[in-house]
Amino acid sequence: MQERLKEIENHLQKAIEQNAVRLFSALDVEHKLAQRLVDAMQGKVVTLPDGSLQAPHIYAMNVSPKFAADLRSNQALLDTLSEALLEAGNQHGLSFEALPTINVFPDENVLEGEFQIQAMRSEPRTETAALEPEDASEQVEIPSKAFLIVGGSKIFSLDRGVINVGRKLDNHLVIDDPRVSRKHAQLRAIKNRYVIFDVGSSGGTFVNGERTSRAILHPGDVISLAGVPMVYGQDAVRAASETQEYKRPDQTYDDTTASLELSDLDLEDFSDN
Repeated sequence: MQERLKEIENHLQKAIEQNAVRLFSALDVEHKLAQRLVDAMQGKVVTLPDGSLQAPHIYAMNVSPKFAADLRSNQALLDTLSEALLEAGNQHGLSFEALPTINVFPDENVLEGEFQIQAMRSEPRTETAALEPEDASEQVEIPSKAFLIVGGSKIFSLDRGVINVGRKLDNHLVIDDPRVSRKHAQLRAIKNRYVIFDVGSSGGTFVNGERTSRAILHPGDVISLAGVPMVYGQDAVRAASETQEYKRPDQTYDDTTASLELSDLDLEDFSDN
């Protein structure tokens, strides 16, 4: 197993060297990233009933805020890392439940050039006691296999048309943090996309560093509820039409690739409340 993981690490390092020479200034950083990914993977590999090995497919990477901005402005690099992880794992006898996703968290406690990476497996939610029934007549289109990574360590599956978030215990997602309001935010599935709404919180709702009252969520978006970080993700293979060109860290990031805008959605019924 150790030899297999070492081969995966070497595969990843080659992919990083070929695609990120302009982002990483030192080779030891490239090696460190590959090593941290494999170390995180190793702790979550499970044996399936047929005896085969399955690796985790969700990775949360905590890095310094500046480096996080550089990484998030280069989605092509994160895509390449995900694909290299999948290819390396498959070549060495590991399967994945879905295409691996690497989600970046800015963390002021992480030094430049360092990485803190956790691997996670999405688990279906079983709690149902406080959930109100859906109106079957609404025909809600729920994004497939969507989830939130909360605080860099907890997976919360998004499988409902309406999801309330806050400190109060009757929310679907309860965040026990004094910075979060009792009723803080709400996620609604609209036209097969999740839209996040701030519902009058005191600390505010932020998406990718910008305070917002409502915003369409895209995989990889960093959400902050009064300082509590979350990342939105989806277990889905990215279409070829969504591939982005690699950009240097000093280039301005303009999110022009989004195929859906707020103006395309009928949000009249979802005003902040």
